[in-house]
Amino acid sequence: MTKDWVKFPLSGQSKGVFSIATSGVMGMDMKYELIIIGAGPAGLSAALYAGRARLKTLLLEKENPGGYLMNIERVENYPGFPEGISGAELGSNMVGQTIKYGVQFGLAEVTGIGFQGSSLVVKTTETVYQAKTCIIATGCQPRKLNVPGEDTFANQGVIYCAICDGSQFEGKVVAVVGGGDSGITEALYLRRLNCKVIMIEAERQLNAKQYLQEKVFADPDINIFCHTKVETINGDNRVNGISVLDLSNDRRATLEVDGVLVHVGREPNTDFLKDIVPLDAEEEIKIADERLETLVKRIFAAGDVRHNSPRQVATAVGDGATAAVSAYELIHSMP
Repeated sequence: MTKDWVKFPLSGQSKGVFSIATSGVMGMDMKYELIIIGAGPAGLSAALYAGRARLKTLLLEKENPGGYLMNIERVENYPGFPEGISGAELGSNMVGQTIKYGVQFGLAEVTGIGFQGSSLVVKTTETVYQAKTCIIATGCQPRKLNVPGEDTFANQGVIYCAICDGSQFEGKVVAVVGGGDSGITEALYLRRLNCKVIMIEAERQLNAKQYLQEKVFADPDINIFCHTKVETINGDNRVNGISVLDLSNDRRATLEVDGVLVHVGREPNTDFLKDIVPLDAEEEIKIADERLETLVKRIFAAGDVRHNSPRQVATAVGDGATAAVSAYELIHSMP
């Protein structure tokens, strides 16, 4: 699938380009064997493998290296850290390890990918780069409730992943907002931590698969409130309650909880890819095979942004390694 350059509107401010390895911008080349977009766990893992393989690699990130991992208070399910490790420390370690192998870093927002003849081009707010291959590892972000208190208590009682952050609430009361398959799965995981769960669903009924609904209705320690909307998340230093509105009768109430798990969907960071890389109904990147190549040759996808990702740090790291190895093999098979 070869396309002429597809133009995308620029978004965000230009942030410049720099190389962490060389601490400067002068002399950065425009042509690479591999460009990786996104410096979260998947992108950093891909960069590490590419650097060790001596591929000429550029890693582009629009914000801070480490991605969403840097916002996780504690990661307790990553192999090798039986006592857990802070997300910021784990992310910083990954960045430092990658730098050792000479990967160049660029701080800029990617606005499009395309082809000019046989050249793969990656357009940023700063410039245009050329590469033989590309790995997209831009991740996704939790869809927010956008209610007062949500940002205030982020990582202070408001979480978006039970498997990642739920252990801090063991034996406590957690409100799970979202009654779809994912929300109920997270609620059942919290129950294994001996949490009492209050489920909040804005629709008139849960919309998860029937067998999942049967599990939560059968559990006396899961209370379900349908046709109910969270209006505010309350607390002092940490969450201590939520204010809700019963949409059936317009009555308001305050519920005491120790934490709030928001699970109303995820938004893949793929806006800049439309009309270039095929996306599924959830706007996640479709992949062709276990090599993680997309339906567009020479473009790979890794981590949370790809279709059917388990959305865990460990699997993102594995994806990054797989995509980098696949890119290496493809590069060395080129004439």
